[in-house]
Parts: sequence; C-alpha cells; structure tokens
Amino acid sequence: MAEVYSLSQFFIAYQPDSSLLWRVVERSMISAQESEDPHAIGVAAWLAAQAHRDSGHAHFDTADAVNLETIRYLETFLPDAGNDVLAIAGALQFEAGYTAARRGDTGTAWRYWDTARAMADRLPAGYFHPVTSFSQAVMGAHAVTIAVELHAGAESVRQAAAADAATIPSRPRRARHRIEEARGYQLDGQTEAALAALDKAYEAAPETIRYNGYARRIVLEETDSKSPAQRRRASELAVKIGVLAA
Repeated sequence: MAEVYSLSQFFIAYQPDSSLLWRVVERSMISAQESEDPHAIGVAAWLAAQAHRDSGHAHFDTADAVNLETIRYLETFLPDAGNDVLAIAGALQFEAGYTAARRGDTGTAWRYWDTARAMADRLPAGYFHPVTSFSQAVMGAHAVTIAVELHAGAESVRQAAAADAATIPSRPRRARHRIEEARGYQLDGQTEAALAALDKAYEAAPETIRYNGYARRIVLEETDSKSPAQRRRASELAVKIGVLAA
C-alpha cells in the first residue's frame, strides 16, 4: 500500500490539487510506518521531503526535519543493509543537499553530495534504484543539479561536462538531467547549448520535457532571441513540446 501511495504521488504532484497531494503524502508515510519496512519508510520520507521543499522556502525547514530524521532512523540499518536500503539512505542525503542548495548554502549542499557519492560507491556499478534513480550513474547528474540550484553557471557547465548522461538507464531521468544541463548552460550565457540540451531531453523522453516548467520557460524565452537561427530552433522545439501551436 505504501508503494502504491508513493507511485500515486509522482502523478498527483503535477496536478492542481494540493489538498489531495498532502492527503497522499500523509497516508503514504502512515502506511510505510505501519509496515515497519525501512525501505518503504525511506521512500515515503523522500517523497514527503520533496513535497515540502517544492511548496516554497517557508517549508524548507519541514523538508529538512523529515529528511534528517529519516536519515538518522536508517543509519542503524546501514551496516548490514541491502542495496535498496543503502540507496534510499543515499538518496535522502542528496535531497538534504538539494534543499541546502535551494537555500544558497554552498558548503552544506556539497557536503551532503559528497556523503551521497560515498554511499553510491558502496553500491554495485550497475545498480539503479527504481524509485529515486540513486546509483553511481546518477551522481554526476546530481552534481549538475546542486550547481544549478546554487546559481553557479560556470560550475554547472563544468559538472555537466563531467557527467555521463548515457550511463543513466532511465529515459525520463536522463531527460531531467538534460533539462538541468540546459538550465546550467543558460545560467552561463550559453543559450545555444541550452537549446541543444533540451533537444536531447526531448529525444530521451518527450513526455518529461513537455511537463517540465524549467524547460518550457527556457524554450519560450529563446523564441524571442535576437538570433534568427535560435528563434527558429526554439520555435520548432516549442511546437514539439506543446507550448506553441504549429
């Protein structure tokens, strides 16, 4: 039941009904706790922390409270943990870093990322967590996200160059990484590279870019570019993702 609620949250988070979202978040956590399954509890907390963080700065402290309390709970299981429990604990470490980056706390954000990377290195090379995507393969993408949320354009581009998107097996997760790359390139003033990254996102998973607010904003902004070639490229992509009529 906890897994069904978690799956539901992936969809409901994009719907204009916050009361339904919070009802699902609460029931997911209750079901996970009743199961007494560390992995289920970790996944429910991972999603709850994201819901709080995405609700705005006023909810960052609550996101941290849920996140860090669950990390402490899972620590007792880590010495003998299987891959799934280790992965959800690592994913929570990254989420704590993500929230710190949203706050603009550079040192804390990268410290949590370093901890998450060390946990990812304990996983088998080919392992990929089915819910959070946590793995060795995704840590480069996570580094891009941290840099982007810190509004560090040059660092975002450096991390994007170091990350290998081809190693991410999930097409939607690969598309999200390309969107984060595009945000980094735009921060660094490389708008042509940003559009190229969004083209790759569309190739990886068209449905992911269609519903991503960051991607849609970048594309619409570039439809007003002073460069005719960039306007044309942005307009073509805008039609494909449904923000402009053909």
